[in-house]
Amino acid sequence: MAQSDMRGGNYAAELQAPEVYRERRRGLREALDGGMAVLWGNGDDRGAGDVGTFRQDSVFFYLTGVELPNAVLALRADEDTLFLPPRDLDIERWTGPKWGPGDDAAEALGFDQVVSLSPSSIVLDARIRPVPSFEGRMQAWLCAPEAVLWTEFPTVPCNAELPATHRLVARLKDRTPSFTVRDLSDIVSELRQVKDAGEVALMRKAAEITTFGHRAAAKAIKPGIGEGAIDGVVYGAFREGGAEGLAFPSIVGSGFNATTLHYDQNVGICGDGELVVVDIGARYGYYCGDLTRTYPVNGAFNERQRSLYNLVLHAHQKVEEAIKPGVTLFDLRKIAYGVFQDSSVRDSKGERLGQYFIHGLGHFLGLDAHDPGGDSIPMAPGMVITNEPGLYLQEEGVGIRIEDDHLVTAYGNENLSGSLPTDVDSIEAMMVAR
Repeated sequence: MAQSDMRGGNYAAELQAPEVYRERRRGLREALDGGMAVLWGNGDDRGAGDVGTFRQDSVFFYLTGVELPNAVLALRADEDTLFLPPRDLDIERWTGPKWGPGDDAAEALGFDQVVSLSPSSIVLDARIRPVPSFEGRMQAWLCAPEAVLWTEFPTVPCNAELPATHRLVARLKDRTPSFTVRDLSDIVSELRQVKDAGEVALMRKAAEITTFGHRAAAKAIKPGIGEGAIDGVVYGAFREGGAEGLAFPSIVGSGFNATTLHYDQNVGICGDGELVVVDIGARYGYYCGDLTRTYPVNGAFNERQRSLYNLVLHAHQKVEEAIKPGVTLFDLRKIAYGVFQDSSVRDSKGERLGQYFIHGLGHFLGLDAHDPGGDSIPMAPGMVITNEPGLYLQEEGVGIRIEDDHLVTAYGNENLSGSLPTDVDSIEAMMVAR
């Protein structure tokens, strides 16, 4: 049965409770050294006749769970305020109903108040009183002595156009020059790195649906099938599994195309005797899965392919054994690189294979496929990373990558995608089960 109340946007397959987002805002407020924080959601300027799909900014969503376009969050010492555009019933006939300013929206979305971005007026004691716009309220708040404004305020190259945030701050500075601006990007990034139980549950579901997509792809792969057809099978499986869509554009590269890390055309034809790399991710509740498997197009690895594949699998397994609190992605990459360098398996010139491991070991995963986090950050319980060693031998037209999603636990890690096979025999058996 179709949902009748779509005022919240309803793009995500599942949301956490409003109290969860309120608690995150409390955590951010505690991390700030006084002042107020303002964050902008993504815009959506679609009008009558325009078609498209809205996706909220990841930072804004992390702190609000709000999927409404053109929203602004203001955090003050004692108040969480959400600003929304006034409703436009004519446009809503085309883009769907939306929450607007008001007490009902505040209660449903979990804010102290939801007010209009635009100026308005109210009647108080039989007199018409003006209600300031968002910018007017900002100016009043920032007139306070030693006022501090925290926002995402990255450095902009000298020849680039200033984003809307920078332009607004410049206007406010022209009229209220005494306040200080600070960038909260690093603070929010650090908060996002450790997932709470609700986030982990959503990521389990994203990994589960991504696994479903891989099993569908494995059954479809055969000589002569187009990479795009496999791409389509994956997307259909994701939607059937309940995902709202793709975490990133699917990578389906066969033969030489598999040696291009982020191959994105998906227009080749899978040839008999080739390998095909399938790197895919479902998005569920805004959270991402990201799993890669490498399949023999004809259903059976030849001797050379099996030798190279098992080497990548060995590196993958050694890394999995090492994932635990305190280690870094850089440490883990050294393990995988060592496996390749120390192996007796060589390239066609007899050289060691470490030179063909041309990317990092993995990345942080969450609301974005490449979530905040870097190679030198020590792992902590609640972090989720990918484990994806690979070899790319262009002269042989062979690319191999194996990728799983790992939750760091107190004493090691949990493979969120462990139900999807990685060994040669199981990969071949999965392809036979058509």
